[in-house]
Amino acid sequence: MRSFIQMPNRKEYRTLAYQLIYFVFAFMLIIFLASILVTRAFYHRVMLNNQLDNMRHLAHERIHLIDGILFRVESFAGISLTAILNYDLSEEQRFNFLQDILMENPQVHSICVADRVYEGKEPIILYTMRHRFLSREIRGTDYRFQDWFQIPHITQKPYWTEPWVDTEGKGEMIISYCLPIFEKGVNTGLLRFDIELGYLQEIISGSGYFKIGSSFLISTTGTLVAHSDTEMIMNHSLFSLAEEYKAPLLAKLGKAMISGEQGHINIKDKSPFGESWIYYQPLQSNHWSVGVAVEEDMLMRDVDTILMIQTIASILIFLFVAIIIYARALSVSRPLKRLALAAGRIGAGDFDAQIPILDNSLEISTLAQSFAAMQNSLKDYIQNLRITTEEKNQIRGDVIYASEIQNKLIPKNSDHPFGLKEIRAFGILEPAGDIGGDLYDYFLIDEDHFCFVIADVLGKGIVAAMAMTMASTLLPSIAPFYKNSSELLGKLNSFLCRNNIETNFVTALLGIIDLKTGHMQYSNCGHLPLFIRKMDRSYVRYAETHSTALGVFEDMPIAYDEIDLNIGDELILFTDGITEAMNAQDDFLGLSGLEDILRKLPPPNPETTAQGILSEVHKYARGATHKDDITILVIDYKHPEIG
Repeated sequence: MRSFIQMPNRKEYRTLAYQLIYFVFAFMLIIFLASILVTRAFYHRVMLNNQLDNMRHLAHERIHLIDGILFRVESFAGISLTAILNYDLSEEQRFNFLQDILMENPQVHSICVADRVYEGKEPIILYTMRHRFLSREIRGTDYRFQDWFQIPHITQKPYWTEPWVDTEGKGEMIISYCLPIFEKGVNTGLLRFDIELGYLQEIISGSGYFKIGSSFLISTTGTLVAHSDTEMIMNHSLFSLAEEYKAPLLAKLGKAMISGEQGHINIKDKSPFGESWIYYQPLQSNHWSVGVAVEEDMLMRDVDTILMIQTIASILIFLFVAIIIYARALSVSRPLKRLALAAGRIGAGDFDAQIPILDNSLEISTLAQSFAAMQNSLKDYIQNLRITTEEKNQIRGDVIYASEIQNKLIPKNSDHPFGLKEIRAFGILEPAGDIGGDLYDYFLIDEDHFCFVIADVLGKGIVAAMAMTMASTLLPSIAPFYKNSSELLGKLNSFLCRNNIETNFVTALLGIIDLKTGHMQYSNCGHLPLFIRKMDRSYVRYAETHSTALGVFEDMPIAYDEIDLNIGDELILFTDGITEAMNAQDDFLGLSGLEDILRKLPPPNPETTAQGILSEVHKYARGATHKDDITILVIDYKHPEIG
């Protein structure tokens, strides 16, 4: 019956074109994402640096315009004060001089002259309205306690006021430059030049930053004096906004600006400024500060446009490459499909299937020729395999037959071997393969002497089994002539050395029991210890060996020991398949592990003891890959239950 190759299911099946396009897409996607990240980071740095330069230039321009106005007003005030003090001008000449300054300098909103106020003279405010020159005395107002008068009077220095409403003039929001008047070293009053705040606000609000930014102006207290949002002017400071919106970065900006610092900061807090970059720089004249803000999103608008163009271009390139790959993949996959169908028929057992002749490319043609060569090789291999299988089956039959013979050579377990009432014995031989190299045997030398032996032949398989068979045949045949354990093993050693068996390395333990007296003589030739269990479940280990292994030195002397068995004593013999049993962690059971098993066994009984040891060894070796021949022989002498 032909076997069929299981084809992959639909989910697993992927065409060559699909795989090429998929991997190219994955590769291009990685490159594209990496380029996007690198490009965005690069452009962000470049755009940020450019924008900060532009913001710096714009701030310098605004500061230059405002400082120019303020310095000009300071200059006018100084000239006017000099004219008042140093020239003997009449009241009319003084007013005409100040009138000329007002009419020729629109940035000057009004002028207040408060001289000799301590002599009872009222201050006079001069201003223009609809191209007319007007003057008015300040009456009914305790102006001496207002900042514009009190601060320069106390400090004896010129002073720029914070924005305030001139109720005595036009009633507009102004800022004032106040210059103390000294006559003969005594402060007799002051000269005040006013600038309309709206004039400065127009300068700031007209500073649109490439249509994406805004400028603002704050006073020395952080109050917003000029801003694109008119509702915030004079109603909020940077510190009140920072407290309202929980924006620590805005508070940091306010501290830097009122301290006269210059620099930039990235505001990420929620506030009217949003997420933006702000450049700030102080005025030279009155120490106010100008700020220029650009929103983060607007900053990256051009970058995002470039990235969008790059994304569309990458998609178009990918589609173009995918079409080329798909067309080329079809020219390769179609002949390969024909070749795959032919290979499938060969795999199903049709070795005469026709291999298509393909000349699409050198590689495909070479592959087709290789398949044809493989087809011929498979034909030869199958024929050789058929012959080899027949020979293997023949050998397998011979091995099974040899195993049956081996099992017949070992004594069958019975309650009373050879009808003996003094002895109970039970043995287990479990080869690692079909046949093994372990041996156990027991037999009567005469009606008063019972001989037992356990041996382990080096190696496994047929050669070891042959050595075991020869030993199990030789010992019973010569035992009647040699009733001494050392002499019996000496003859077996000489036989093994003379016949030069390939596997001639044999460990053995042989003993002879006098059935009447319980006297036992035994010899251990390189084998594992002998254990004797007592009726109370205690045990004694006899580990002494009397020579090296058999089959090595022909004239090797072999000693022996003698033991007087007590009623109910149980002899336990085993091969290294017990102590060298390994668990899943490759740890050996060892003699200590075997002794742990012996302590847990029930009272002595040959079959129970042997089966218990084997069961515990199997449990220990569960999951292990290594396996060796296992042999156990248990004999008890004159047990009280024997009747």
